[in-house]
Amino acid sequence: MKLPKGIAYGPMVAHACVLAAAALASGWLVTHRLYPLLLVSIPLMGLAFVRILRCYGDSVRRVTFMFNAIENDDLTFRFNEDPSKVDNTMLNAALNRIKEILSRTKLRAEERERYYQLIMESAQTGLITVNDTGSVYQANSEALRVFGLPQLTHIRQLEGSAPEVARALAAIRPGEKLRVSCTTETGEMALTLGCAEITLEDRHRRVISVSDINSEVSEIQVESWSKLSRIMTHEIMNSLAPITSLSDTLLHMDRPLDADVERGLETISATSRRLMTFVENYRRFTRIPAPQCEPFEVRELIRQAVVLTSAEDDALRIHADIEPADTMIYADKAQLGQVAVNLLKNAREAIAGRADGAIEIRSRIDAAEHVVIEFSNNGGAIPPEVAENIFTPFYTTKPDGSGIGLSLSRRIMQLHGGSLRLTCNTDRRVTFTLQIG
Repeated sequence: MKLPKGIAYGPMVAHACVLAAAALASGWLVTHRLYPLLLVSIPLMGLAFVRILRCYGDSVRRVTFMFNAIENDDLTFRFNEDPSKVDNTMLNAALNRIKEILSRTKLRAEERERYYQLIMESAQTGLITVNDTGSVYQANSEALRVFGLPQLTHIRQLEGSAPEVARALAAIRPGEKLRVSCTTETGEMALTLGCAEITLEDRHRRVISVSDINSEVSEIQVESWSKLSRIMTHEIMNSLAPITSLSDTLLHMDRPLDADVERGLETISATSRRLMTFVENYRRFTRIPAPQCEPFEVRELIRQAVVLTSAEDDALRIHADIEPADTMIYADKAQLGQVAVNLLKNAREAIAGRADGAIEIRSRIDAAEHVVIEFSNNGGAIPPEVAENIFTPFYTTKPDGSGIGLSLSRRIMQLHGGSLRLTCNTDRRVTFTLQIG
């Protein structure tokens, strides 16, 4: 292999040549019995040997320095390759080339890591990587959202808020699928867990997927009901329009009508008009426009909702606790105001007739820096069979209710990237919780 152009052989080669020449000369002198001249060749040979040892030690120090730098993940060093300033430029050039190869390899590894991290963050499923002791190496933003944590370093962090999930994460093995139900401060969750195994750096790690079934199902369910309602209102309007038009035409004919027929036609016309008005209003109500977001204070949102609700009942007792007092949110103020009014109206109906009835509103910021607003009342627990269906469109237990208030309120929250859940349902306290952001 030829040396690169511009690189000298270096002092070690020169000293080796001197040592070899001195050794040959000493041998020749001994052969010809010229012993006095050995006083010149032997010291010269010793000097060349010492120089070689010194060059060898210097080379070892440079190589050791390079390996220490690599071990400390420091690839900023560079050895001088100028022959006029340093000796052994060939070694320096070789070490610099090794450093450049390692730098390129490290850069490619970092690019791949960023690529895989982007894939993890783009996934709509929560993903966490844990070792056999439960330490978490990676957790994407979806997993943190599901668990309601700003950071996850060990599965033991979930023992306080979701012990069932912590046990399942510790127990699940590669190839298994588990379903876990738990209740957290954000409400009831039904999670599905999947597990795969990978070996990195001779260590086994598990990659666990986490999916919130309730969130996915509710979003699909509301979207399906919205599509169905648009189809139904369209068909109803198409059917009612000719009935209304025909009954009005018959009522306004020039010839006189039998009294019973006239009353019947008037009933048909009035009923058709009421149905058309209801359907038209319902259609406008179900077609929720895209949120027009703007920053505003939570206390202003609550104040306006309380004023609108209390206007219908002067004796209504509503206590609001907003912490911090100047909490800001970025959302559609009109749509969130509609959600707040719906929840307050439901709470007012729940405590109707109770002398000690009260409503409490509490706003706070959770560990993941989401704004959480709780609407609570002491009107008694919602029956289990009702609680299971309260977010189902058209489901209602009220004689004059439409059954769309809570389902559309949840849809509004989903359009804002948040959620609406029933988080407490006891005789003493019923709480609906909004999570924004």
